[in-house]
Amino acid sequence: MVSGPPNIVLIIADDLGYGDLSVYGGHRVETPNIDALAERGVRFTNGYVTSAVCAPSRASLLSGRYQQRFGYEFNPVRRDLEGIGIPEGVRILPQFLRERGYRTALIGKWHLGRTRETHPLSHGFDRFYGFSPGATGYMAAPADDDAWLPDPVPGAPQGFFAMRLEDGFERALPREGYLTDILTDEALSFIDADRTQPFFLTLAYNAPHSPLQATSAYLQRVAHIENEGERIYAAMLLALDDNVGRLLSALEERGLRENTLVLFISDNGCPDYIGPGVCSNAPFRGFKAMYLEGGVRVPMIASWPGRLPEGAVYGAPVVSFDWSRSILALAGGEAGDQVLDGIDILPLVARGAAPPPRAIVWRTGPNYAVRSGDWKLIVSERTDGQGALTYLFDLREDPQESNNIAAQRPDVVARLRREFNQWNAQMRAPSFDSERRLSAPLAPGEPPVNLYN
Repeated sequence: MVSGPPNIVLIIADDLGYGDLSVYGGHRVETPNIDALAERGVRFTNGYVTSAVCAPSRASLLSGRYQQRFGYEFNPVRRDLEGIGIPEGVRILPQFLRERGYRTALIGKWHLGRTRETHPLSHGFDRFYGFSPGATGYMAAPADDDAWLPDPVPGAPQGFFAMRLEDGFERALPREGYLTDILTDEALSFIDADRTQPFFLTLAYNAPHSPLQATSAYLQRVAHIENEGERIYAAMLLALDDNVGRLLSALEERGLRENTLVLFISDNGCPDYIGPGVCSNAPFRGFKAMYLEGGVRVPMIASWPGRLPEGAVYGAPVVSFDWSRSILALAGGEAGDQVLDGIDILPLVARGAAPPPRAIVWRTGPNYAVRSGDWKLIVSERTDGQGALTYLFDLREDPQESNNIAAQRPDVVARLRREFNQWNAQMRAPSFDSERRLSAPLAPGEPPVNLYN
């Protein structure tokens, strides 16, 4: 018998492809623990994020709204990061939950600001153990060696790792070990710290984001894979899966599982730049930084024994920010005058009902995409400066997006353009630009690949 507000665990994988997990058809390695999470919950086959790159996707997930509402449109890649992050006036999920009596923690990747004002501890997290940049290595340096720390930002409270103190912030050096394992250790420490309050834990692994690094113990389990990149990546997947299993076992052992909603999601699709065939977004085309399905349709699993169906597959489109709205509703919180774009998806998922019709929109600079029903429109500026290319796909008939039918259905193109324009009128211009673009020539008939990174 469980009582009281539910605990919430949000597990975010980094650059994990739709086809990387065995429960989603991946075949390179088995991921039994993540598969078991799906067996005790709901697997979403049309789960979307609102950006094809990391930081804007995470900004949307935690805020419950399109990141363009507050100008967070690009990955912050400039070395001068002063002022770049979640704006002070934008409240995110841990702030709402802390008001409802929750303990809150972010363990792992932040990527949403590196100043005191944009630090996770300034946005509702009671505890932060992790890193602020978008990527890092996995092999922790010894405790007396700070070479693993990033270049400090003047005046910033962040070291590589930081945690809450009574009077502000503390820099803490990482201990020896493999980062995927270390982050789980910290997550379990947070869970055990106080059993008198419900908790909201965001466990944001950087796995399997590059660089490709794994310990010999994980590599030995995939020694049969000949290609080095594929072998290391597979070992990183094993580490991710093992540690999800550790977390789930800990919840069971502590008697918390039935009163804990566990969500698992990737922030975007896996990238092509780590090497051909290393990761998989199968059966979809495209990669990270593309608006093809492979860039924005991601693994998404929700499990809450006794409250959600077990072993179910949910095929209606769901957007990552729906979970913020759902968690807030679950905790009995209100967003006040802050606009939320998500819907409370939990009651619909519980009874297998589809959400009301709506468009899902992506925008990155001049490039944008719209999914409405089974139609998907992509508009991309040409890399040669000769105007925009327009693509229209019928995802029901062509989920691989291989047949551009924009010329045959100008009526649908016009309707989706209108839906984008209506959405666009509500959004802000980007608060900061990106110094880097992923640009590549377009071969005849090839989908766009020139989105910003």
